[in-house]
Amino acid sequence: IHHEPVNALTGRVRQQAMLTLMELSKVKPPLQGLDQGSLLAVCFSSVFSLPPAETMQGAEADLYTQTLEAMDGMLKALMCMPPCPSSFLSLSQFLLPWTTSNEVHERLRAVERIAWLIRLIAGHHKFKGVEGFRVPGQLVGCLTLCCAEHEQEICRWAVDGLHHLYSFMLRQKFLRDWQAENTFWFAWFTNASDIAVFAPRRGDARQLRIADEMFGKYLHPAERTGFILAAIDGMRDDSVHDAVEARHMLHAILGVPIPSLERVRAEPLCEWLWARGVMGVSEAVRSMYHNLDSISETLAQQELLRSLLLLGYQYSEEVVTALLGCSLWCDRAAVEMWRTLTSHPKTTGRILRELLKRLQEGPLGQRRDTAQKMAAVTPLAATRALYEIFQEPGCRREVQELYPQLYIALLFQITYTVEPSVQDIAFYWRVCRQENTPTPLSPVRCVVKAMRALLRCAGYGDQVTFIQKQGGWDMLASSDTHHKGVCLLARAMVRNRFQERSWIFHQLMAILDRRDDKRHIPAMAFFIQLLQCPDLGNELEDAILDQMSRQLRDPNTVVRWLALKGLFNLALHPEKVGKLQRLLPDIQERLREADRGVITKAIGVLKLILTSLDRQGASSIWCVQTSSVASPELVQESSKLRMLSIALFKALLGIVTEPYRWWMKEHVLRSLVPLLLLLHDENLSMSQVSWDTLARATLFLRWRRLRVLVQRKDVWPSCDCLLTRYKRRADSFLCQTLPFLEHPQALVREAAIRFLG
Repeated sequence: IHHEPVNALTGRVRQQAMLTLMELSKVKPPLQGLDQGSLLAVCFSSVFSLPPAETMQGAEADLYTQTLEAMDGMLKALMCMPPCPSSFLSLSQFLLPWTTSNEVHERLRAVERIAWLIRLIAGHHKFKGVEGFRVPGQLVGCLTLCCAEHEQEICRWAVDGLHHLYSFMLRQKFLRDWQAENTFWFAWFTNASDIAVFAPRRGDARQLRIADEMFGKYLHPAERTGFILAAIDGMRDDSVHDAVEARHMLHAILGVPIPSLERVRAEPLCEWLWARGVMGVSEAVRSMYHNLDSISETLAQQELLRSLLLLGYQYSEEVVTALLGCSLWCDRAAVEMWRTLTSHPKTTGRILRELLKRLQEGPLGQRRDTAQKMAAVTPLAATRALYEIFQEPGCRREVQELYPQLYIALLFQITYTVEPSVQDIAFYWRVCRQENTPTPLSPVRCVVKAMRALLRCAGYGDQVTFIQKQGGWDMLASSDTHHKGVCLLARAMVRNRFQERSWIFHQLMAILDRRDDKRHIPAMAFFIQLLQCPDLGNELEDAILDQMSRQLRDPNTVVRWLALKGLFNLALHPEKVGKLQRLLPDIQERLREADRGVITKAIGVLKLILTSLDRQGASSIWCVQTSSVASPELVQESSKLRMLSIALFKALLGIVTEPYRWWMKEHVLRSLVPLLLLLHDENLSMSQVSWDTLARATLFLRWRRLRVLVQRKDVWPSCDCLLTRYKRRADSFLCQTLPFLEHPQALVREAAIRFLG
């Protein structure tokens, strides 16, 4: 058959081939390896592509008639006797593509064959396998479109096919009144003047409703999707069908006006989509996306997008999932669909919540196989979609309602994408190439861009400007400065509404409790900046202190440093210092750490807290305890740490009151020798802080003679004064001096030697 010309019928090869196929179909058992589908496709293509019948004459016309009879015989044999619904479905799938052919005679032949098969199966009262048979919605949709053809012959065959198909559906349902209803619809279908029911006048809602009820009443929920897909295909600019009629079809099958969204569950749309589930909605959304750019008629576009809005209201999860899978970078069609989905207040919130769920999925690096990685690209697609939605002024109220959740989700998407692996980057760019994206942004830049749009949409444009001036957006997008950018974001949020900050506080604490390695440090960095807010509230403050206590004991040094930084921010508010007392043991323990950064921060926190507590008369006992780990006798390797410890010790001396002075006195006496030796330090700041602390110590000890010598800066007379008064502590002074013999500075070592002498 492949070798037969398609522009002329010159022999009986086609006829003989189809007769042979008819006989082979009767063989019991069926022949193995017989590719019936390929044979049918070849037969239909060879016959349907022939020139129009009216152009044939004489023997060629007779041969054409005989060839069609052979085809009908073949189809009848393949349907089995008695007719089998499942065989009919298989055959119709090969015939349906020809109903959209650009050639009128090809469409006519296909529609005629379909109508003939429907009449064949509907004319028998006994069926095999009819219990599970479902009338394909695509078939009904295609025939409905053909009813509006300008070619009357095609229209007549399409109406005839629908009539018998409807009769079959009624009989299949075993309806008691099927004969009466069948008679009613037969009158509609056989009256040529009423064929217009499928070509309704603009605005004729009655006729549209009749068309919807006629098959919508009995089509299985799983098959109405096919009807919708046929209507969408019919609206394309390159479709052979009437776009206006296709639009009316889509409107009729959905049948829910925009203002009545709240009543959508009561409408036919929901009744069948509810049973259809994810697959049907996803198919419809993908079809809308792939066809939108090919539909230029304004009303057709509006009807398509109206249908999308209805689906988005009731099936937001399925709609969002399908649309995110269509375009990672939101091309023109995707942007139009996202804007439509958020054009009505009742759908905007649902769509935003679904996109929020996608943002909260794990990072790309956690996915291993290709399917998982494709799913992991979804958060990036959701980010791009949100960016477009944030541009719409009409979405501002719904965005503000979800602002804290969206903010946190985008923040951690930046964290996920700021330092992707080489494999992740390669996979990402491969997806971009598949979508022919000209110059895509890097993933992290895309998320940063969405964050900026979120702030503007929520009414925080001043924060965008503040962060921009500080270079915060570039910091966020760099792995080296990401944590600094996070801190800037948090600082900018301090002025936000309390309700927003409260939600974010609790969300961050939940993340910190989960010990998410990827998010833990950024969450902590953001968390501690918000501690500068003055209006935390008692309940929230208690939860924060519990959290900070846990973070102070975290195995990660950076986390402990951040916890100390957060406590420093809290201590800036004197009214909150009283609650910090219970954390002082944990803070004091940080002075024993090996990390200099942690010790430095702990010293600063202790000094601030204890100074504030002094004004409340509750600090003396804590000063004594702190002195045991911050005394100058504990020689530090770092000059900076030593100087900070001495400054802290000096501050403690000015705070302690009776009856704790007696316990503090021992720490003071043990500090005198180190302070006297450090007076010789080359670092003038170290030398000066040692002099100042010595002066404070003499006041604490109420030792007038030593105070006079210190005020005159007489070093060695001061040493002699110390040794004269405390001869019994000579051994202790000796032990305190020995470590200074290994001091890196020569002057300090010489002073130690002289003191020992």
